[in-house]
Amino acid sequence: MANILSKPKADILIIDDTPDNLRLLNQILSQYYKVRLAPSGVIGLKAAQSAPPDLILLDIMMPGMDGFEVAAKLKATEETKEIPILFISALDDTESKVRGFKAGAVDYVTKPFQEMEVLARVKTHMELRAMYRQAQTEIEERKQIEKELRQSEARNRALLSAVPDMMYRIQRDGVFLDFKASVPALLFAPPDQIIGASLSTVIHEPLLAKFMVCIEQALLSKEIQELEYKLKFGDSSHVFEARFKDSGPDEVTLIVRDVSERARLEEMKSDFINRATHELRTPITTMLLMINLIDSGTTLEEYQEYWEVLKSEVYRERMLIEDLLNVGRLESGRMQLNYSSFEIIDLLNRVIHQFELPARDQNIIITFQALPGIGDTGPLVCGDENALTQVFVNLLGNAIKFSPAGGNVTVRLAKKDPGFEISFIDTGIGIPSDDLPLLFTRFFRGSNAIKEEIPGTGIGLFIVRSIIEKHGGKIDVHSELGKGSQFTVWLP
Repeated sequence: MANILSKPKADILIIDDTPDNLRLLNQILSQYYKVRLAPSGVIGLKAAQSAPPDLILLDIMMPGMDGFEVAAKLKATEETKEIPILFISALDDTESKVRGFKAGAVDYVTKPFQEMEVLARVKTHMELRAMYRQAQTEIEERKQIEKELRQSEARNRALLSAVPDMMYRIQRDGVFLDFKASVPALLFAPPDQIIGASLSTVIHEPLLAKFMVCIEQALLSKEIQELEYKLKFGDSSHVFEARFKDSGPDEVTLIVRDVSERARLEEMKSDFINRATHELRTPITTMLLMINLIDSGTTLEEYQEYWEVLKSEVYRERMLIEDLLNVGRLESGRMQLNYSSFEIIDLLNRVIHQFELPARDQNIIITFQALPGIGDTGPLVCGDENALTQVFVNLLGNAIKFSPAGGNVTVRLAKKDPGFEISFIDTGIGIPSDDLPLLFTRFFRGSNAIKEEIPGTGIGLFIVRSIIEKHGGKIDVHSELGKGSQFTVWLP
């Protein structure tokens, strides 16, 4: 067990009124963690509040202040409410366990203790705690960056307002006096027909009424009036931001900017937030279900099945969080690569092994092919092993996710000087040709994936392309709707 446990400087507080329990748990855990002992609920509560630990093992049946009361007080205090609590008790009935979880516990260990089980449960919650803290730190950093970006955007907006896409001088009655346009095709009318024309001849209701109201309000209040509207030019719709400012006794200056791309991104971000929230909630729901099933009493076979599902969902949640954090790092330029040398075949085999269980559940066969010229171990790669693992996990996961039951997925390694190619080939639903140019952009999801309600956040392929390009490589995709797709990564 010592080989698989790291040696963090983690602090565990054990609260139990039984000296033998304190001594046994201290013996089990002190070789890996810093351990503090409290022989009663009152002493334990004071110890947690004066120096909050990373994890609390809390006995339920104690005189004076029992474990449920201690947990309630811990969860009611700002400094201690986020500390994970593992209840320890000889009570093994469902009612006690449910009451424990309602009191705020994250796990439940029954007496007598099994050393391997205690270590495994503590280690799991320590890792989850570390992931939570890392996510909180990244979120705070992200908030600070967003604040700085907003301040910068405000300054840029003030500068850009002097360089609009279009600018008009308009009389109170709606007659155009003059104009300037960086994109003449987006003008209300052909350039030679604007001056002297009236708004009523180039704009239809109800937009016309909104324009006239803004003009009147700008002249009366002497304050800028803002209006956002949509117009269609040919087959494309554009979103415009208009600002009306009085510039004379009976005239206004109208500054118009095309904000179609911003509107599109905001819509995609809103959709992404909804999808990401759903994707993050789903593994948590499954994890809680597996924990409750394990704690309700199981056979050894059921325990192993539930435990494997629990580990799989914890890993899935970690990958989702890592994807979200990586998008922030990529956008802010803070993603750093740690280069080392490793064998590519070894890495691909580990990634394939990770997906053997979900592929088997869908009756999908994964085949690995090393084409002639590769050798037994394949090329020796110099790159960031963790980052490239994320790339291959994403591509193989997509190949399985978008393939029907009974399909085939092939991972192919081939030599292509001055580097090599890794291809992920599936027999799935394919990608519409109109979607291919946008496939690697942030938040984008294929139209057929949305129609089929296949889960996803729309950031995986953006991260994949960014990591590959940071390695000096490239990625190509070939797809035929209804027949499958092939993603090919080239690395130097």
